[in-house]
Amino acid sequence: MIAARAKRPQPRRRSPRSASKSRKRRPPAPKLAGRPHVIILGVSALSSRLTRAVRGLGVQCRRVDTPKEADLAIDPQTKALIIAPPIPRFSVLTYARRGRASFAHVPVFVVMEGPLPTRTARTLYGEGVEAIFAWPTDAQALKRTVFRVCAADFGDWGARKAKTASEVALEETVRAHLRAHAAPFGAHLAVEASGPFIVLRGSLDGLWKLELARQIASDVLGVEDVVAEGVEVTGPARGDRAIAAAVREVLRHTSDTDPSTLALSVRSGEVTITGSARDKHEASRALELVQHVRGVRRVNDYLVISSKGKREDKALARRVRHSMKTRYPDARVDVAVFGNVAVLSGRVSRASVRDQMKKLVHRHEGVERVVDKLIVSRRPPR
Repeated sequence: MIAARAKRPQPRRRSPRSASKSRKRRPPAPKLAGRPHVIILGVSALSSRLTRAVRGLGVQCRRVDTPKEADLAIDPQTKALIIAPPIPRFSVLTYARRGRASFAHVPVFVVMEGPLPTRTARTLYGEGVEAIFAWPTDAQALKRTVFRVCAADFGDWGARKAKTASEVALEETVRAHLRAHAAPFGAHLAVEASGPFIVLRGSLDGLWKLELARQIASDVLGVEDVVAEGVEVTGPARGDRAIAAAVREVLRHTSDTDPSTLALSVRSGEVTITGSARDKHEASRALELVQHVRGVRRVNDYLVISSKGKREDKALARRVRHSMKTRYPDARVDVAVFGNVAVLSGRVSRASVRDQMKKLVHRHEGVERVVDKLIVSRRPPR
């Protein structure tokens, strides 16, 4: 009898992976506990582009899909919340209104693909949204704004990439301008470039010196913004009472402000001014004078402009445009007004010109806040 031939074991065939397993896994969220960061809320492709743009600044950020995830991610180290509609189960207005009460310490920005209706923009600004940007038109303004919000913690974000040749050149140019026009104190400031942004660090003995250094740096071609929050104003040893007396003396003799409408408090050289002024020019002049008082390290402005009634948006915008046209006849800058918020958009040649325009607009009665969407570029406007 012939023995039965043993069967050879057949090789095991791997079952094909299901469609769900073949999909790419979402990369894990970065560990941001205890580190400064920005949160981007949205499920569209725009939110992914925003994430790449923010990380390109050297800023830690995390993208979340739902408002619930955003609520859980917000902590004391959150520097900004960027909303890219649509968001699940909430309208942007509803979530902005809710956030105003829940996490008031975090500035909220809204980024839309294309322009937003005027009525919606006015309502969002009224609910406390810091700024509304149209993508990609306002991409530069958005990056500049995010960098400024996060600049106080610049250097704490982690290891940065090596500096490019343009960044090195920009740093050297700013240092040369400070040595030439802000001698002798300008040479003592540390200058660091991150793309087109300049961060100043160090210490100065006068607030007016800080403002001068900022203005000189912003006047350099190629600089889009100058952040000087890292500069400490030390000032000479002087008591708070002496500083308060000097401030009152200056306001009494060199300002049109009625001292009886102002209240001053000084703590460790930090001056807080509360009260009312007749118009924006009067308030700006008073703050400018206080900055030059010896020993003042910082000025907190809580002045209220006591005007009779509100101006309509169109009337206020017309007045601001006329002022801009008179001061800058060749500028191609548009002004939009939403309630008491003025929005500037267009193109300017230097960061210093942009700063002067913002000051000019902010002096107008009825304008409480200026949103900067100006583009700094050497290219002439079309």
